[in-house]
Amino acid sequence: MDSPSDQEVQVTDGRSLTFLGALRVFRSVSAGMVNVAFPFLVLSQLQLGDYLLGGIYAAATIGTALIGLAFGFSADMVGRRASFVVALALLPASAFILAATNSTPALAVAAVVGGISATGSLPGGGVGGAAQPIQATLTTELTSRKDRTRYYSLLAFISGVAAAAGAYLAGLAVLQQVFVAAALLGVVSVLLSPFVKMKKTVRKRTRLVSGGAIGKFSLTGMLNGLTQGLVTPFLIPFFITIYGVSRPEMALYAGASGVVASSALLLAPRIERTLGFLRGIVTTRGASIALAVTLPLVRLFPVSLAIYMLLPATRVMALPIQQSAMMDLVAGDERGAAFGINQTARLLSSSAGTYLAGFEFGSLELDPAALDVPFGLYAVVLAVNLGLYWGFFRKYRPPPEVTPSLSGGGERP
Repeated sequence: MDSPSDQEVQVTDGRSLTFLGALRVFRSVSAGMVNVAFPFLVLSQLQLGDYLLGGIYAAATIGTALIGLAFGFSADMVGRRASFVVALALLPASAFILAATNSTPALAVAAVVGGISATGSLPGGGVGGAAQPIQATLTTELTSRKDRTRYYSLLAFISGVAAAAGAYLAGLAVLQQVFVAAALLGVVSVLLSPFVKMKKTVRKRTRLVSGGAIGKFSLTGMLNGLTQGLVTPFLIPFFITIYGVSRPEMALYAGASGVVASSALLLAPRIERTLGFLRGIVTTRGASIALAVTLPLVRLFPVSLAIYMLLPATRVMALPIQQSAMMDLVAGDERGAAFGINQTARLLSSSAGTYLAGFEFGSLELDPAALDVPFGLYAVVLAVNLGLYWGFFRKYRPPPEVTPSLSGGGERP
């Protein structure tokens, strides 16, 4: 078996990355539209309530986790291209379902198929759903190690801005028209996929030789997913429930928050060079703890809006660094599996947080203090998670070309 370094490319494939970026733009505009329109469909048009929304989000998160895991392994063991095309097709299929029917079971199916929940949240830095493990794997294989974090950041930024545009567009038409447009844009993303160069080799063995590293990243991902589920899917419902914000107005705020979060991703290469992987994770996500605790306590709309603009950004700005570090420690033919397992651990735990947050939001009329619970738990769990990062990865050192100026010496594990 080749080591991770043996699998590195020396020259970045700009042409394939251009097409990969283009299909992610169309997909992200589509997902941004659905992300904003879906809670309004459930809460405002159909008036199904917070409990049901939380249940649908939780089910969608579990479904997307399992589908994404299957596609991650499929990309390594069956082939990148076929797996990627099918994964891309799920989002437009979901949007078509939402455009065609208002049946509650159909809404749940559409949410599962399209990854509508924490995995599809605009403030989370873009939308990947079941296609995310393969997208990340392709980005790794199309870039050299020196360029990798920069392209993770750039593609996530472009996708996030596109999703922000989609969120804004969601407020300009009736809901059914929004879903139809989202479906058509998703189809375009599928049609662009043949222009992306992909490896044809597949892994024959079933045992993962990088299991230790994958396990560490999956455990930290699981706790990060729990915090994501507690807060992220309910940032938009928070403004709907607490401040009665209208759909066009919320679409504007969601778009702006997405632009801020996406722009923050561009800071990842600089953070990697100056703070490094570990300090970058602790510093940025530590800042999100303070913001999350403040949001439910200060019921002033300008303050809440400012936090909404900053909280997603602090959560995601170090994500490209984390992805690069994971790829440094994972064998080249296990990358799809690594991203798939990591996403599954994150989303399964996110579903539990999402369901709890939905329950607390639904209890607001009986107990106004219920809103504090998800945000308080977010702070506690994320603090524990940062402690695990420190314990697991304090000896990790990146390759020389991306060694941070503030990290010490030492051998790579």
